[in-house]
Amino acid sequence: MTKKQDPTALISEESILGDSWIPIYEEPVDFEALHFNTAMSNLIREPNINSTVIMRADVLEENSYNETGELLETKNYNPDLPAFNSEESEQELLHRDLDDVKLRTVPLEGLKVKLLDSYNVIRRMIPRNPYKDHIINQTCLVLQSDLSKSILVVYIPHIQHIEEVPFYLPPVVAVGILFHEGKLLIHYVPFDGVNMRAMDLAERPFRIALRLLQTSAKHSSGAKLGYEKRVKHDLVVPRVAFQNRYISLKKKYLGELVANWCESTDPKKHVFEDLAVAAFLIELWNDRFPGGDFQFCDLGCGNGLLVHILTLEGYKGRGIDARARKSWKTYPAEVQKCLSEQIIIPGVLLKPHPAVAKMAPHITNNGRLFQVPEADLPHPKQVPLMKYYSSANLLESSKVCTTEDFPSNTFLIGNHSDELTCWMPLFNLPFVVIPCCSHALSGAKIRYNPRPNFDPVTKAKLPPQNVSTYGALVDHVEDLANKMGWNVEKEILRIPSTRNAAIIGIKKQEAFAEEAEDITEMKVIDILATEGGAEGWVENSMALMKKNPKNH
Repeated sequence: MTKKQDPTALISEESILGDSWIPIYEEPVDFEALHFNTAMSNLIREPNINSTVIMRADVLEENSYNETGELLETKNYNPDLPAFNSEESEQELLHRDLDDVKLRTVPLEGLKVKLLDSYNVIRRMIPRNPYKDHIINQTCLVLQSDLSKSILVVYIPHIQHIEEVPFYLPPVVAVGILFHEGKLLIHYVPFDGVNMRAMDLAERPFRIALRLLQTSAKHSSGAKLGYEKRVKHDLVVPRVAFQNRYISLKKKYLGELVANWCESTDPKKHVFEDLAVAAFLIELWNDRFPGGDFQFCDLGCGNGLLVHILTLEGYKGRGIDARARKSWKTYPAEVQKCLSEQIIIPGVLLKPHPAVAKMAPHITNNGRLFQVPEADLPHPKQVPLMKYYSSANLLESSKVCTTEDFPSNTFLIGNHSDELTCWMPLFNLPFVVIPCCSHALSGAKIRYNPRPNFDPVTKAKLPPQNVSTYGALVDHVEDLANKMGWNVEKEILRIPSTRNAAIIGIKKQEAFAEEAEDITEMKVIDILATEGGAEGWVENSMALMKKNPKNH
């Protein structure tokens, strides 16, 4: 294996692209032109890979050309800008010349290699904060030599002056990324009056050039190795709808929520994350429940932030957690009344077996007694005082929620709900669950094994796939949902967390859509048996009310 060489600065040399261009860096590479072309096609559509300030690019126009550089086809698109209620803020959405959708070109006089148009794109750059960074249009040109031995990718922002260049782009007229003769090169076209050759390589334009070089090389090498992105986003909710909603929510709530944060946890992590989850839920509900005839319940709602956001956005619902949080008292009265300090005990653990209930309807509980230590002991040798709770007591207690009295139009949310994660598909109500920590149905910590792996053709059992502990948990929740007859959907959420898989069940599969209630209850009991039971859930849940909340 040859040792990787560092990029070489070319600022003092002449450009192969002609007199208008300034060469910045070059680097020897071991991939081919086709790998570079594959990588750059993806980077043109995903500029957020190059900059964390960029959220996405919306394509406005695509043009493709034949081998002689003649135009073959033009496709035009009309993506919407992020939409906001202007009455809610005096601050305007920042953008420049969005009506300028004419394809731009760059001077190539003096070009030392013959390049012809291959394809080009006009894209709209959407930053993560369009109240801070401008939305602009940008031309992306892809030119190739004969037999595609050399490829040039050019980025040209649709602006007039250097002062108009947004922060997320280098302050130049155009950027050229060239694959040629086993090398990758970065070139700039500077603005008039800017002497880039006199600049220091530590300055920002050169730092950006180096990052562009490194990213292009990395992704081209990945294309050579046959890398395919394992995670597929936006399968349930369209990306543009989610991101536009996220920008809107962030603008409305972010500053106030961070400023008034009173928990010990990192406000930015939690606020950004719950704003993103709220954006996903709102767009999901807009699509699946267009009439709005539902209410939500956030089980294990923690600090109640998600309930707060959804309530202010006009959705009816509630949040339940075993312990109230300091944040609850900071929310408006309309939100506070939607937050309940209760423990969740699934009704199946307190009520009689369906067969018993059918034969003796007057029996309303299973007659069990549960003992829970009254308090933590200061000394390990002390004998704990125990409190006893009967099934009947718990079913009548205002501190207990079984979910069975929820209206049938309730949508359950399990956002990093820990012990409740595997229970979410079993409550027989539409749900979304975002797994976090791995717990069994008893509430005990557990590490699930990867799914069995079978050859799709021969059905022969294969060695287990290399799945993380978190991946095994997500798969297990999905399997439980399938056993309950849900039509399961899965989305990898665009949230600032590595625990970002959402399992969604909104409708039952056709075979289970009209299933009788007692059959569904028996199914839950069967699942409990195969999962090792839920012994300890009631005791663990009662104990939760005396423990300090977990931080995620």
